[in-house]
Amino acid sequence: MIVLKGDEVKLKTGEKAIVIDVWGVARLWCKVKTRDGKVIFVMNESIDSIIRRYFDKRKGWGAM
Repeated sequence: MIVLKGDEVKLKTGEKAIVIDVWGVARLWCKVKTRDGKVIFVMNESIDSIIRRYFDKRKGWGAM
């Protein structure tokens, strides 16, 4: 699963979190911030699903 910075995800533990940073080549690591303010480092395999994709409203067709 491809996870991007700013996505809201659901972890396999049931917690919902926002992806702060993503890095890695062979194994993808994510730095996420949970709703109670904790910052956690997780592997991509521990992410159950993507709840909402990050969308920058400033970018669009013809925006400069």
